This record gives sequence, structure tokens and C-alpha cells, in this order.
Amino acid sequence: MDLMSTTALIGIITPLHIPGNFLRRLFFGGPVIEFDDETVKFDRVFDDLRVAPWVSPYAPGTPMQDRTFQTDTFAPGYVKPINHITAKNFSKRRPGEAIGGEFTLAQRRELYFVDVLEGHKKKIERREEIMAADILRTGGVVIEGLEYPRAVVNYGRKASLTKTLLGDARWTQPGVSPVDSLEAFLQEVADAGNAAPSHVVMDSLAGQLLKADPKLEKKLDTTFQGNTSAVDLGFKPGVPGAPTYLGRIGNVELYIYNDLYEDENKVMRRLLPDYTVIVGAPGAFEGTPCYGAILDPMNDYGAARMFSKNWIEQNPGAEYCMTQSAPIFVPKRPNTSGCMTVG
Repeated sequence: MDLMSTTALIGIITPLHIPGNFLRRLFFGGPVIEFDDETVKFDRVFDDLRVAPWVSPYAPGTPMQDRTFQTDTFAPGYVKPINHITAKNFSKRRPGEAIGGEFTLAQRRELYFVDVLEGHKKKIERREEIMAADILRTGGVVIEGLEYPRAVVNYGRKASLTKTLLGDARWTQPGVSPVDSLEAFLQEVADAGNAAPSHVVMDSLAGQLLKADPKLEKKLDTTFQGNTSAVDLGFKPGVPGAPTYLGRIGNVELYIYNDLYEDENKVMRRLLPDYTVIVGAPGAFEGTPCYGAILDPMNDYGAARMFSKNWIEQNPGAEYCMTQSAPIFVPKRPNTSGCMTVG
């Protein structure tokens, strides 16, 4: 039995298309950056909104200091989905295969590796989607795991852009207009980030409260003005994990997003907590997916978004397939996003 080479494994995993990951693809669709060491470096550029001062035409101009930028360094943790490969995984008929079988054992083994690598990529991209949601909700992300101490990455978003509505301001309270509240928050994010938000993504509970506001009917445009972002990204209405397009208020697209994931304790969780409303301008946000090097000798300790390998343990005999990745997502302009908990 031949092992699957790393080249063959990468050749399989690279073109695999995994559905879902709406937030990652909408807000973190920038060019992927793969670093050649374990640390990821990213620059935080501070906006320069200073106005040029008036002076007499006979007076000398005064040199102005450049606005600085800050370089942060972070060594992301690894994700390492791994499968133990045994003959029972591919010795029987595959789902959809003709009764009695139509593939050889070797062909079933190769097809099983495709299944394994597709599963690895799904799990890694689910982790990336959770990371994208955390950054959009909180302005940062917490990373912790087995033998990886808790690390908090704070991208410096203004604290006022992460808020929980209290008391009579909550959308669940009588007399509160969710439409008015949302429009005020859109303006707040626009002022903070110097860019007009173009997207609102909310969970179903927040969406129900917004749709119940009689003011929405007068403002909401449900016609398709060309394609929506979801359609452009390949999402199909009604498919599990796909966002639901509500329409537009002005140039702002509204979506309900109810995706689920299973955590490390096998508990099903919603990607967006109850009553979550995310506001953002993806074009100005410029989320960038970054990946630390995979420090594996079979990868020459080099850069890779995902690195898969296949090997055999001799005593006791066992075959394994593993995919490794070290992701961290970076927003260039975190203040062009914000999040409200509205219930």
C-alpha cells in the first residue's frame, strides 16, 4: 500500500469547495498571507484626519509629524484534525455505490482520502468562521486550547462599537423602534470608521424584532438591484448555513444568519448568540486571512495555509491522515464594524 504524498494530498484539498462561511468570505475576503515563520505580523495604521492649517502667504509652513503605525506580532495556535485510517473505512460499499460494489479496494481508499480531507477542510473553515464572528462581535478574538495558554488578540476597536442595549433601549421593549435604533448605530459606526456601513448581519431573534417594526415596511427595498453579496459569494437561499436576504435600507443590505457548529464538547451552538446585530463595511474593513508557518519537517517548516500529511505507525501498525493550519484573521480597519446585543 502506497502512502498518499503531501503533493497529492495538497492537490486534493486545495480545490475542494466548502459551502458556508458567510462572515469569513464577506468580511475577510482579502488576499491570503502565509508567513514563513510561526509568528504573524500585522500593521495597524492610524487614520490621519488633521486639517491643513491656514497661514499667511508670507509665513513659512510648519512641518507636520507623520502619523505612526503600530506593528503587532502574534503566534497563532494550530488546528490539527486527524483521522485514523483502517480497512473498515473503505472495504465496504460506499454511499451511492452500486449494490455489490463497482470500485476496487484501492479506488475506495483513494475516494475515502478525499472524504477525509474534505472533512478536515470543513472543520478548519468552521474554526475560521467562528474566529470571524468573534472579531466582528467583540473587536478581538480569544484563542486557547490543549497546551496552548489563553491568548486574547485585541485589534483596538473602539469600545463604544461593542454594546449591549439595556433597560428601555432594548428592542424587546414596548415603544422601541428597532429601525430607528439600527439606523442610529449605522451612523455611529460610519462616524467611527469614516466609512458608510453596507451590511447588517443578525440572528433570527434580532431579525424577528426588526421585521415586526412597522417602520421597516416603508424603508425596506426587497427588489434585487443586481446581485446581493450572498449571491455573489455563491450562497443559495434555503441551503443549510446560507444567510437569508431581507432586503435593503438605502444601500445597506440586511441578512439573517443562523449557522450552527458543534464545539469541542459536542454541544451544538449558534454562531451568533441571541439578539446579535453586526454592522460593517467589508470594503473598508479589509479583513485579511493570515497563516503562520507549519513547523513540520515534511513541510520544510515553511509557509502554508493548510498542510496535510499521511503516515504509518509501525508498532502497532496504524495509518493516519492529518491536516494542520495556523490561522489568525486581521481587520485592517476594525472601527468600520460594530456589534449590538439588542434583547
